[in-house]
Amino acid sequence: MSVAYTSVLNAVSSLATQCVDLAVNVGSGIHVFCYDNVNISTSIVVEQRGASSPAKVTSGTFAILYKVRNGNPQHMKLAPIIERFKRVKGLTYNHDLELTVIQRTSFHFQLVTVVVRVLTKYVKGFESFSKDRALQHIPRRAIPKGYVTEQFPLRATTIEEATVRGNLLFHDDIYVTQLRRSIEELSEYAIPSINDQLTNSRIRSGQSLRSRDSTAWERREVFQLGFGLFHLCLNLVWALLHVHRGALGDPGSLTRFFTLLDKTRLGSDHPDYHTLLAALTQIFDGLILNAWRQECGHKTFAGFATSQPSPKHLREIASTIILKHATPLEQVEKTTDPGDLSGDETTQAVRTRHKPPVPSVVIIPAKADPDKDRVHQNIRLLTRDLLYLSETIRAISDGDIGRIEDFLPELAKMFRGAGSNNYCAEILHFILNLKYVWTPEFAYVTL
Repeated sequence: MSVAYTSVLNAVSSLATQCVDLAVNVGSGIHVFCYDNVNISTSIVVEQRGASSPAKVTSGTFAILYKVRNGNPQHMKLAPIIERFKRVKGLTYNHDLELTVIQRTSFHFQLVTVVVRVLTKYVKGFESFSKDRALQHIPRRAIPKGYVTEQFPLRATTIEEATVRGNLLFHDDIYVTQLRRSIEELSEYAIPSINDQLTNSRIRSGQSLRSRDSTAWERREVFQLGFGLFHLCLNLVWALLHVHRGALGDPGSLTRFFTLLDKTRLGSDHPDYHTLLAALTQIFDGLILNAWRQECGHKTFAGFATSQPSPKHLREIASTIILKHATPLEQVEKTTDPGDLSGDETTQAVRTRHKPPVPSVVIIPAKADPDKDRVHQNIRLLTRDLLYLSETIRAISDGDIGRIEDFLPELAKMFRGAGSNNYCAEILHFILNLKYVWTPEFAYVTL
């Protein structure tokens, strides 16, 4: 026995109506708006559609509203945001795209913690250190423990968001038709909208096309855009694959590592995200474990564990690993004072720069030196990039957007260097809004 088909349809219809009613209540106030495309296959039976004919697929778009955690209507007023946007002059490299001392200090601390986590994850005898308070990440702007963002889905539509016109029509369908909002109401408060880069680009194109329209809603100025972190990670792993892929005969290349690890299905330009991320994580962990083996001061990890190092000593070794194994040689040579040979390299770097030695992604290459080990140099670059990726993934997992905000300029430089100009521009838009367009209160709601 089973539920009748008509009963299932009636239950789904009733549930959809209730979901929309809840969304209407949330949409009448301050909220976050997100949407993406959806493709629904209506038939997978070959006998119904034929072996050579295309599958029956319906394309459309679905939206979700989210409650904001620190919402205050006074901080969401649109007019002051637009006024600040009109006055802003843009970003300058030295002032806006160089990390502050506070950001560098925080970022270096997080990178050291990532390196220590590799040791505690794989090496027997260090398991207890994984819960030591001195070896944990320092929260920057983390979501409160146990907090769950409430989400309210709306009805999917057959309007495709693959075009600028489709995006504009979809906005009207959501807010005017489904949420039953008036144009006057929609023009008063800003609506944070977090999407993938392509969707944001189409929204900006719609804003440009309607820049001379009559209301803030028709001009789509109400949408204050941010990028989705999953899509950021997705494009970041693809960018790193593009930069470090190399060939099978290149020692230190990703292709060589994939072959050694017997990894498959990673030969295309855009392989499966989870498969690629697992492979990159395994490679990074192996490189860091090898660095620990060289820098721990013992012949074996068992002997290292027996020595019972303190958490402070582990952090000192991890800092040395970052400098000697994940920092490009040109930066090390520039950072270290050749006239001062006392102390380790980390101490020299801090003494000469008065800043935490964060491996930079902008390096001025030194003159060609055939005596230098090119494989070693490439491994340093690969380890640095995978270290940045690991911290990005970890910060997202911890729900701490503040840690990502600390090194957003570095991520923009990485995308630009890899030829991913769209995501570089997207991050620069976001930095501009954080620094000059949004108030700190509005940015806190958006983040």
